Amino acid sequence: MQVQSLDHIHIYARDPEASAKFYERHFEAKEVVRNENRNGDLRIFLALGGQIVVVGSFPEGMASSVPPEAGDGAFGSGFGVAHFGLRVANVEAAVAELSEFDVRILADPVKEDSGLCYAYFEAPDGVVIELTQYESGGSGPSTNPVENR
Repeated sequence: MQVQSLDHIHIYARDPEASAKFYERHFEAKEVVRNENRNGDLRIFLALGGQIVVVGSFPEGMASSVPPEAGDGAFGSGFGVAHFGLRVANVEAAVAELSEFDVRILADPVKEDSGLCYAYFEAPDGVVIELTQYESGGSGPSTNPVENR
């Protein structure tokens, strides 16, 4: 099977409105559409960095819970998805901005010799997000992030 693109990331939230506002405030996400699925559960579709992030309420019968402790880019136990990444122009500036809003930083910026810079933070609902920055030029990494890992 040939995949055309990553379609979306779906996040269940205790308070979908508040979670959507977090992504709008900090990452200039724009609401594309909101609707209810066939069970009446709210879904807010956000355009974020050329991709779609869906923030929705928990389905009936599924309750939110306190996520396990998150460390440097992943939860301590029990979850298959460690995090998702957002490419930004300047990781250090982005971390400083998030810190001003008391967003929990899980790992301060790390700069690798390859030119990759990254840091992790915790978004609402226990979502772990990596901020990445790829330096280009000279002997640095290519602009294709897959080749840089």
